[in-house]
Amino acid sequence: MNDLRLRCSLLVRMGVAVGVLATLSIVVALIGGLCGGLLGLAVWDWIATGLEAVASFPGISDVVGVSAPVAALLAALALVVVINWWPLLTRYTPVEHLFQPTAASLVATAAVLGCLYLAVVEGSAAVTSAIVAVLSPIQRVLLGLGLSGPLVVVLLVAGARREVRDLRAQLVDDSVPAAEADPELEATVRRLAQLASVPAPDVYVTDADRPESFTLGSGDSAVVVVSTGLCERLADDELEAVLAHEVSHLANLDSRIVAAAIVPVIIADAWIDPDASDPGDLFWNAVFRALKRYGQFGVAVLSRGREWHADAGAAALASPAALASALETLTDARQVPETDLREWEGAMVALDILPPALEEQGTGPFRTHPSTAARIRRLQRLAAES
Repeated sequence: MNDLRLRCSLLVRMGVAVGVLATLSIVVALIGGLCGGLLGLAVWDWIATGLEAVASFPGISDVVGVSAPVAALLAALALVVVINWWPLLTRYTPVEHLFQPTAASLVATAAVLGCLYLAVVEGSAAVTSAIVAVLSPIQRVLLGLGLSGPLVVVLLVAGARREVRDLRAQLVDDSVPAAEADPELEATVRRLAQLASVPAPDVYVTDADRPESFTLGSGDSAVVVVSTGLCERLADDELEAVLAHEVSHLANLDSRIVAAAIVPVIIADAWIDPDASDPGDLFWNAVFRALKRYGQFGVAVLSRGREWHADAGAAALASPAALASALETLTDARQVPETDLREWEGAMVALDILPPALEEQGTGPFRTHPSTAARIRRLQRLAAES
């Protein structure tokens, strides 16, 4: 019965999160694509103007009855022949290098530069005439928007994914491999990974008094990081249960799911100008802040469901009573620090056993974890049933 309730809860949470994040992605993509399309339109216009200017230079097609495309192709072929066949030409001339200042090499160099000039000029003329012949002015505008808009969206997504990778790298900084610091810890994670049928992650230990454990990445690139403060405060069975929770995140592909979910939120955040002063920028800041908060709500709903699922997985791999005891110990030990370097994005990338110090992530609709008390009660019920 409890398993059925958990599955139904996860389905509902997934549906809400997908709905929120899908609408956010569409809105962000439309805004980014439109802005990128308008910018690209200006760039395409500049490129078209440049092509027309270059095409106006004198070319061989102006003298000989050859079309610009044919002249450009012949010039490009001649350029390739001269450059690629230069070693053969050296058999008939004492010149070893193409740009060596001798009569033979100067002639060859002049031929290369002439062919390059003709390829550029005639190629520009061919492209310009083709665009004018095939596309009307309105079609050219639509083409510029259609090409540049999606390109900008792709670049925004790539930038957001790169930021996720950078956040993960920052979280592992100053950590040491568990094989060096605590081989028994690494052996426990490997055993749990084998039980969960997932590749064994790399295990790192960070020297921090604040008790923390979190999971990054997935598959062969997965990493589990624990702090020395966590290892010192927990008994062996409690530590094993916490590690089982992290391994369960890997088995559920939670890191990959959450990393994909926060991409539109990161894009919305990137459009916020912290130094905005004029009314236009302030308006757009308000729009993107609202979109960011909307996306954070969807990701938080998703994240809470993934934490419930990871607790259930940990209860199957280790002792649910031990995990409940560990949560009680960690809640008492984890005092809110004066500073927490993990802002919202970093906290979501790191699937921590407990919510981070930021108050808005621990309570309310934007909390990243379920209530610790509710998690403990559920684990105690699972322990009583087992």
